Amino acid sequence: MNLVLLLVSLLVVSWLASRLYRNQAPDLKPYFLPSLGFKIASGMAVGILYFYHYGAGDTISYWQDGVKISEFMKTAPGDAIALFWDETGNHDFVNSLAQKAPRSLFFSKICGLIAFAAGDNYWAMAGIFSFVSFLGAWFLFRRVVTHFPNHKKAAAIAFLFFPSVVFWSSGIIKESLGLAALYFLLALCISFLFGRNPSWKEWILALISLWIGWNLKYYWLGIFLPVAFTTLMVAILKRSKATIARWELTVWTGLFIVFLFVGTSIHPNFYPSRFLEVIVQSNLEFNRLSEPPRIVQYLNLEPSVASLVKNAPAGLIAGLFRPFLWEAYNPLSVMAGLENLILLLMVLIALPAIRKLGSGYLRMPALAALVYVVLLAGFLALSTPNFGTLSRYKIGVVPVLVFLCLCGSTTLNRWLGDKRN
Repeated sequence: MNLVLLLVSLLVVSWLASRLYRNQAPDLKPYFLPSLGFKIASGMAVGILYFYHYGAGDTISYWQDGVKISEFMKTAPGDAIALFWDETGNHDFVNSLAQKAPRSLFFSKICGLIAFAAGDNYWAMAGIFSFVSFLGAWFLFRRVVTHFPNHKKAAAIAFLFFPSVVFWSSGIIKESLGLAALYFLLALCISFLFGRNPSWKEWILALISLWIGWNLKYYWLGIFLPVAFTTLMVAILKRSKATIARWELTVWTGLFIVFLFVGTSIHPNFYPSRFLEVIVQSNLEFNRLSEPPRIVQYLNLEPSVASLVKNAPAGLIAGLFRPFLWEAYNPLSVMAGLENLILLLMVLIALPAIRKLGSGYLRMPALAALVYVVLLAGFLALSTPNFGTLSRYKIGVVPVLVFLCLCGSTTLNRWLGDKRN
């Protein structure tokens, strides 16, 4: 039975990939197979890293939980269906799982469905998750190329080939689906900004992405949604009243504060009374579990606005560029250090272009992207100071920053061979 399901799942994924490839425009086909191959290979590499180097880790426990849920579906389908809707009626079974936290249990349930379809095979499951993650990246790449045709190579590097982003969003890890959801939502926002209303299929895709993204990576969406809603609202206002363009920065700032305040009520960790405490508690927990060479040290981080402001610059630098190369402590961190050095050089080269963000028809999307990068990178680094974990979490930030740099800098444009819009 498992062998049959495994073969069927591989055939279905292969057929979908083949059909998708045939439907691509000729100028996009050269990017399709290399990026898909890179994504699938990364999913396999994540498994190899955890099985044969670490010997344990999230990807293994998610697979094992997925197999348990898959077997539960086969032996007690009625109870399994109830589990997917409400796990409170299956306390004993839930207690047997390794991942019991709400977000982790949500992902384990998805793993159970994929395990059932893939014959409980880890590598087939990793391939399926990687393929779904690739679909999100490819969907965004196509939308970006549609509206920024002169920046095809920049979009490919940022969303299809940037090493850490591809690696840490592949295989059986939450980031695979979390980043795919974020990419789908970002692509739909970009289309709307350029006057293309989503189809009914895309509205359904948006709702699914919101549901999955919020359940897996609510802190990514906690910053993304206020930025996106604010930018879309300003775009709508500009279409109905052209004079808004003269005051769009002021309008954007005011609406963003409103949406950000509203956003604090949609998750307990965002409540104003708890937000600072959550950051500090998370920081302390990582400090307790991590060795000093592998962690960012802050200056007396406390749950106060003054302390947060004082440590924010160090958090932003850590969230984007650390570990530095000289802080590397194993081969994986050496690669992270090299990539961070490249990212730092890209940002330094692109800095002169930042002053131009306040002019031109793309000023609002560019400034919105910059606000998103700064806020999320700083928040992640302050609450997640462990270098290894931070390298995974910040993949929700890095692609946006890379695309901004590659598009904004004349020098980087010239090196890539892209033309500026």
